[in-house]
Amino acid sequence: MPDQDAKLAWILALAAEAEPAVVAETHGLVVGLLSARPKLSASELTVQLAALQVGDWSSESLQGQVEPALKSLRDELDAADMRFRPLLPTDDRPLDERTRCLAYWCSGFLSGFGAGEPVIAPGESTEALRLIEQIARAATDPDADAEAEEGAYAELVEFVRVAVLLLREDNRRASA
Repeated sequence: MPDQDAKLAWILALAAEAEPAVVAETHGLVVGLLSARPKLSASELTVQLAALQVGDWSSESLQGQVEPALKSLRDELDAADMRFRPLLPTDDRPLDERTRCLAYWCSGFLSGFGAGEPVIAPGESTEALRLIEQIARAATDPDADAEAEEGAYAELVEFVRVAVLLLREDNRRASA
């Protein structure tokens, strides 16, 4: 099974249900943990997720998928081409669903990042976290221009993507 498929299967297995917002939140939580603690081992990740009551850790198949999923996530987060993307519904889904999933993803990220006990230096990292917290409350406006809303959504996703990479790199440097 390719790394990407292993990661997706593992996130789906971790999520309490297959509802897109729950899957997005679960992915955000795991990425938050890996951003707060870039060197987190598979066993430490398992302990953290069990403590946060994410996933059924009595499942051998879930435990067996940790290593390949962690490798895939790390490869994405560490790629020089910055290919990391939050796991969100595709553009063919309604904007309100995508926006709700982005808000859940951000909420999960903040939970995981906080649980990972990061070393946060004042400045860009603090501002990035504050903005991600605001995005966690995002919603669509039914009276707004649809094209403008699409553009705003794309900008938010791009901001979150870059902010996550910044936070991970800052914590990597701080923990070195």
